[in-house]
Amino acid sequence: MIEIGQIIAVISWLFLITLFHLSLYPWIKEFLPRVAVPVSWTSGMILTALSTWYAVFCGLPPVFGLLPMVLAFICTVVFHKNGYYRDIPSEWRYYLLFLFVFFTMLIVRAYNPDINGAEKFMDHAFLASILRVPMVPPLDPWFAGGFLTMYYYFGHWMIATPAMMAGIPSNILFNLALPTIAALSAVNLYGTGHLVLKNGRLLPVLAFFMVNPYFIYLALTGTQSFTLLWDSSRIITNTINEYPLFSFLFGDVHAHVLGILAQSFLILMVTVAITCLGNGRKTHVLIILLTALGLSVTPVVNSWDVLIWAPMILATGIFLMLSECPVASIVKDLKALLHKIHNRIKNREEAWTLSPHAGAIYIFLVPVISILLVSPLLFGMHTQGIAGIGFVHTPTDIVEFIMVHGWFLAAFAFSFRKNLGRFPWILVAIIPFFFAGYLSAALAALFLVLAIQRRKGPADLLAAGGLAILLFCELFYLADNMGEIYYRMNTVFKLYIGAWMLCGTAAALMAGDELDAFITRYQGLKVRIIQCTFILLLSLCLIVPPVAVSTMHGPHTPTLDGMAWLMNSHKEDAEAIAFLRTLPGEHVIVEAAGDDYQYTSRVSSFTGIPTIVGWQFHEYMWRGNTPEGWYGVRGNDIRTIYENPDLTIPLMEQYKADLLYVGPEERLRYNISIPTRNLRELYKNRDVIIYQHDFSLDLPISGNAVTR
Repeated sequence: MIEIGQIIAVISWLFLITLFHLSLYPWIKEFLPRVAVPVSWTSGMILTALSTWYAVFCGLPPVFGLLPMVLAFICTVVFHKNGYYRDIPSEWRYYLLFLFVFFTMLIVRAYNPDINGAEKFMDHAFLASILRVPMVPPLDPWFAGGFLTMYYYFGHWMIATPAMMAGIPSNILFNLALPTIAALSAVNLYGTGHLVLKNGRLLPVLAFFMVNPYFIYLALTGTQSFTLLWDSSRIITNTINEYPLFSFLFGDVHAHVLGILAQSFLILMVTVAITCLGNGRKTHVLIILLTALGLSVTPVVNSWDVLIWAPMILATGIFLMLSECPVASIVKDLKALLHKIHNRIKNREEAWTLSPHAGAIYIFLVPVISILLVSPLLFGMHTQGIAGIGFVHTPTDIVEFIMVHGWFLAAFAFSFRKNLGRFPWILVAIIPFFFAGYLSAALAALFLVLAIQRRKGPADLLAAGGLAILLFCELFYLADNMGEIYYRMNTVFKLYIGAWMLCGTAAALMAGDELDAFITRYQGLKVRIIQCTFILLLSLCLIVPPVAVSTMHGPHTPTLDGMAWLMNSHKEDAEAIAFLRTLPGEHVIVEAAGDDYQYTSRVSSFTGIPTIVGWQFHEYMWRGNTPEGWYGVRGNDIRTIYENPDLTIPLMEQYKADLLYVGPEERLRYNISIPTRNLRELYKNRDVIIYQHDFSLDLPISGNAVTR
């Protein structure tokens, strides 16, 4: 059941993230009044996480990360900007949308809270490690002596930041993360609609939470509800085709899902740049700074996203430049532009606005500032990267392609119908793909050329970005170690979320534009009816998750404790893990090594205490075989620790392991033979004994512990 401690955690969580938002609200409201709520909410979350990271990086406690927020509040009073807070009641739609999405998704998590299955062990292990010992870089819980520099961990750090300050445990935090990402992303997309549309401002949010066409097909053909959701994300052969609603319902607090927040924020900021860049110098500067803030975290939250958003920022700058003056003029005046910038900065001309060269300055400053913001974090990462780029030799079946992207392709076809009639020669662009058998690529290329040719506004720019991703995925893949059969799985998996968001938002804006024109022509049409229809459709989309969850196997007693299931299925482990979670100090624990995606590495996963090696193939994907030869050796060393008492202590000392866990999994896998010398029983219950090596500092003994 939902306990009082969980309710307090939710209230504390909402209070803190709202505090982050309110600290920046007056400063943004002055220059971007229509989108001050979404911009300040997400930027407040990102800025606080960066501040906390830098505080820990400099050796300070995480709470020092609140200093920028405190200073912002002080400056608000000093410069008499607190009057903007009186505008908050008029922003009630943003807050209502946030609370509606947040609590809907929280109900989903409450009825499906288990940190179990898929990659939930990994995601929780990262959160638990960060909260247990906040340090930069965080400890790798599955590789004793290693750090999370080999994985883009900042999304987990960002989610952990409010929990550090509110004292929210990782098992509760796990189920607060995705409702927050979903709600803030919805608010960002509503802000995008608010900038562009008059009546259908909820349409981008609706597109965000839609299921794909294949889900509808499966439902109509009688697919069992238990497999309906999973099957709808495995459409294109040997790939993964997740969409946002699936990700939020499935429940992995994974990097590609955490990255949705930054992506939705950048969609909003790109729209802001196109619609608001002519509103004065200070507005220009603010847009550049906020866009850089959003771009800065993309490579450290989910590195794949920077492959989308670095080109998108470049395309936005080019879009702005082409809107200002012809290409020939840009090239001709480049030298004059640089000279003007130098003189205006030198002379501090008050009347200076960035136009007509706002696009060029945008292209230059946004990437530079974004790199400067996270350079210590970015250059401290040592991920495996990709092994190269290859050409796709198994093009996507056109029916499978439409079953993933059909809603958006239909909206594009309707919106571009007049342009295609006026410029039929554009069909020439798809001929090479058509005759080569790449029909899905041909379809993506057709709409891409139409979007570039029209260049009407934010919708066309976003559509071009999404379609370019789809075209890339049809022609190329980024090589990794997933094997020949699944050679393009990661490329499609990681890039399709961004494609969905870009194409979905673009399609929604195009549909909303058509709707606005329709309402203008037919004034008698009741706008209220249309708006209520959108609200009803969004509500139906958000009713799908709890209905789907209610059909899943397992207990349905609502709780936000992601570890509650352990007491039913692995009670002895649950009790021992609860003891370890309260154990102060830094430790390394020995536990059984096992296969990925199984009930293995469970102690390190649920406590954040590093073990010698966790899910081995995951570690191999992240760090390769560095240090040389670790793969296989660490697993064999664990076996030796449990089975050869003469080598138990030397190997524990080699890995600086001070704790040795002997539970049901260890007894199942090894012939346990523990030396009586230099080890003492720190904890014991019916089936679990935790030994402590004598070189450890004295540790508190639990109520169930025994001593010699």
